[in-house]
Amino acid sequence: MPLTTMALLASAEASGGNPLLKVDPGLALWTLIIFLLLLFVLWRYGWGMMIGKLDARDRAIRGSIEEARAERLEAEKLLVEQKALLDKTRREAAAMLQAAQQDAGTERQRLVDQAREEYERILARGREQIDQETRAAVAEVRKVVADLAVGVAGRLIDRNLDTPGQRELAEKFVGELERKGGAEA
Repeated sequence: MPLTTMALLASAEASGGNPLLKVDPGLALWTLIIFLLLLFVLWRYGWGMMIGKLDARDRAIRGSIEEARAERLEAEKLLVEQKALLDKTRREAAAMLQAAQQDAGTERQRLVDQAREEYERILARGREQIDQETRAAVAEVRKVVADLAVGVAGRLIDRNLDTPGQRELAEKFVGELERKGGAEA
């Protein structure tokens, strides 16, 4: 403690106690007058302005809180709407995907059926062509055989043959058949 403070305390104890605890009527009266004057000035000029500023601040804070609450409610509402829209979009996308898959399956089946029909047409045309060529070949063979038979019969009629002559003529006929058959094949 500083020396001056100690000296005051020592003198106060010597005079009968703590000077801060003693009541001095003059000092109390001036303290009361200054306090009342300060209270009047503050009430008249400062108090209203302070209360007005505090009220304005209170209203601004309450307004901000209400605005934040309203914005929060709006944000929650928008969030619910966005979730609903997202769910709707997901359902639509799933439906579109399913429809596309069904369309693809239908188109695939149509193409398979079309290819199968084309295959059957080509196969039928091929069989028909083979049948026509077979009939034409059989007709040609019959014609050749008929010509050969007529030729052989004409030779038989022209000469009377014995058994070795008939055998020789038959072998000659078979040889001609084989040559003509080999030439046409």
